[in-house]
Amino acid sequence: MKFEVNLERYYPHTVAEVWDGLTTNEGISDWLMETSNFKPRAGHRFEMTCLDEAGNVDVYRCQVLELDPPHHLVWSWVMAGKEKGNKAEVEFRLSATDTGTTVLLSHRGDLDQVTIDRFKSGWESKLDLLAETLVQRREVH
Repeated sequence: MKFEVNLERYYPHTVAEVWDGLTTNEGISDWLMETSNFKPRAGHRFEMTCLDEAGNVDVYRCQVLELDPPHHLVWSWVMAGKEKGNKAEVEFRLSATDTGTTVLLSHRGDLDQVTIDRFKSGWESKLDLLAETLVQRREVH
């Protein structure tokens, strides 16, 4: 089933700070899912993991498809074990404003209805976590 989620968020942080939150292992792990092998390089394959509602580990196999630092990033998104008919892409577009950065997020693909429902509700809270992560990272530096 085809779907697309499009969200726009403003963050009172520089493009470089937001880009760092989207393209480092530490940044991604802090707000989205655990990862230790992300590299901001087109063609690079990486995995992210998280616990589902039952406490089982979900593994997402991804690949960086497009990269134009520090403004554009697209990666593929496939849940391990559900590769057939469950392919998606996540795209981030960053643009500077006078006081921060606007992020356009698009998650689109062909997924089953249960997965679509999880993603639609999940991105709002994940983008809130990104905001918190950016504040924490700024306080540390």
